[in-house]
Amino acid sequence: MLAAVLALLTAAPGALTPSPAWAAALPADVSSGDVADAGKGPEATETPSIQYEQAMEHAADVIDFPAGDRVTVPFSPRASDHWEVDGKAPRALPPGHATGLQLREAPANSIWANGLPPGLAKRDDGADASTIEPAAYVTTGLGEDATATAPIGASGLRREVFGFLPYWEVGDSSTTLDWRTLSTVAYFSVGCLSSGYLDKYNSNGSSTTGWAGWTSSKMTSIINTAHQNRTRVVLTLSCFAWSGAGASRQAALLGSSTARSRFAKAAAAAVRDRGADGINLDFEPIVAGYADEYTTLVRQVRAELNRIAPGYQLTFDAMGSIGNQPIAAATAPGGADAVFVMGYDYRTAGSSNAGSIDPLAGPSYDLTDTIKAFTAKTSPSKVILGVPYYGRAWSTSSDRLHAGTLSGAKYGYSSAPTYGEAVAIANAHGRRYDSVEQAPWTAYRKQTCTSTYGCVTAWRELYYDDATSLRLRYDLVNRTELRGAGIWALGFEGTHTELRNALADKFLADKTPPLVGVTTLGPSQRDEGFRVSWSSWDDSTITGYDVQASTDGGAWAAWLTGTTAMSSIYPGHDGHTYAFRIRATDQHGNVSAWRSIDLGALGTPGDIAVGGFATVLADGLRMRAGPTTSDATMTTLSAGDALQVIGGPVSGEGYTWWQVSGPVKQWSPVDLMQVGGWIAAEGNG
Repeated sequence: MLAAVLALLTAAPGALTPSPAWAAALPADVSSGDVADAGKGPEATETPSIQYEQAMEHAADVIDFPAGDRVTVPFSPRASDHWEVDGKAPRALPPGHATGLQLREAPANSIWANGLPPGLAKRDDGADASTIEPAAYVTTGLGEDATATAPIGASGLRREVFGFLPYWEVGDSSTTLDWRTLSTVAYFSVGCLSSGYLDKYNSNGSSTTGWAGWTSSKMTSIINTAHQNRTRVVLTLSCFAWSGAGASRQAALLGSSTARSRFAKAAAAAVRDRGADGINLDFEPIVAGYADEYTTLVRQVRAELNRIAPGYQLTFDAMGSIGNQPIAAATAPGGADAVFVMGYDYRTAGSSNAGSIDPLAGPSYDLTDTIKAFTAKTSPSKVILGVPYYGRAWSTSSDRLHAGTLSGAKYGYSSAPTYGEAVAIANAHGRRYDSVEQAPWTAYRKQTCTSTYGCVTAWRELYYDDATSLRLRYDLVNRTELRGAGIWALGFEGTHTELRNALADKFLADKTPPLVGVTTLGPSQRDEGFRVSWSSWDDSTITGYDVQASTDGGAWAAWLTGTTAMSSIYPGHDGHTYAFRIRATDQHGNVSAWRSIDLGALGTPGDIAVGGFATVLADGLRMRAGPTTSDATMTTLSAGDALQVIGGPVSGEGYTWWQVSGPVKQWSPVDLMQVGGWIAAEGNG
């Protein structure tokens, strides 16, 4: 039984007393904090990822990829590129060693997999990597101080921006790569074989589509242009274990020291010969019991890359819920430079309720929880948070937010439209916004016709991300000081430019105002002169704070201007009520907005209501993920904690439940908060 109850914050002499009207002034980018009691991870732990799903959709694609010439432009890092590679500063890398045509031809000493005769099995020349000599350290072409042929932002990228480029988008005429905002392009992908060879050839000896795309003239052009703009291009090697056959293949590869060595050599050779800049490993999920072997493989790939030249980047992919993925071990010295966290698939095709596929906040496991989980295992400088350039649509029972889903052929299966497709649907039916999970969505009627059920019309709900919601996610990347942000997938935005502009706003130039808030004060102060303090965060340096005060609900008046102090003594008087607000200016001239309060409402107690604020009266009040005592505990609150009321009331189990965010420690919030939890405020004794 929950003994604690809620009461509205009341005015008292010297108190910082926000009014219900101030709810609208809270920033939209507040994020949930620690999940204290087992919030469930994203469904990627149980359901195949979008990367696997779409790889299977395109597995049978027949794409004419003419073989490309040798990559002639070597990579040289930008002046702003400070992301360590193998524990050292980034370095220039060699150009290509072979043409695409040479890479498609099986060499005379090629090895055929599985012992089958030529023409009936897949072959690979990866073993040749064991005979190569380390390449000379090359600084020809665009040297470290040379000027690229395309303009680069004066301030440079402040984070790594890592975008997947699927082979089916390589030849699409609408695919546009904005080199200003891309530090790394990951070609997706070439598969693995159980023997450790790369999946280069079909049974008839022709190149697989993935390998043909990698060795194509289009990719030669992309790599050369990327290098002219000092952007890396890396090869993604995928080894999926979502099916029984895939799991057996991955287990055989990881479980054999010979196969692991062969794979590492083949990976290094593919990068060396193409003139690329590193490897991205997409092993998902890791077969149970093979985490140590996977770590060994990561380290073997690193060693083989280093044999060619220093400076090749190595990353691996992980689902939002860590599971058995060896994050700490695989990113230790001698391992990967970073883990790409797939910050999507938090809801998938089989979800019971519609909602954001990458919730920024909320009562369930969200992006902030994910970052906390990964940075507990490795340094934030080794974490790249991927975001979706796609959405998810479900047939639903109504058009209400988070409506229950209707699965199957009768009502229409779930789909994952690209951003370009999703924004067209939202424009046609009206964009809505989930203020808790911080994601746009829309609802519309859709008719599905089948021979079994005839034509059935049902609601359809689509959740996706746009420039507004992605900016909030990029703010989280900056705020938690991650290595960078990632994208699944480049090309999904089509001809739209707003997502590229969002990247530029958050990572190319600092256009984000500081977060700053006055620390919450007690309802009364012992002395007439009492200390007022504030907290702040900014991605650069704050140059000054302006603080204003209001007495007894009167007009705002300047108190401190341009101060660099973080607190000061305010000269108050007995019997009066004071409120404070603050703004900050950073070194780039960004100024945070004043957070307005309805001063006329100060000192007016009332009932708990949506849009108002409340305080916890007793220690031990549990914030739950839903309005029942059986829902998971998100956090335990203490007496005096302030909460913003954002939803309710809901009756259940003899209690009256309210949805809240908090605890609020500053006005406006600077610290990360739990968002969307539920409190049993009264009832049941």
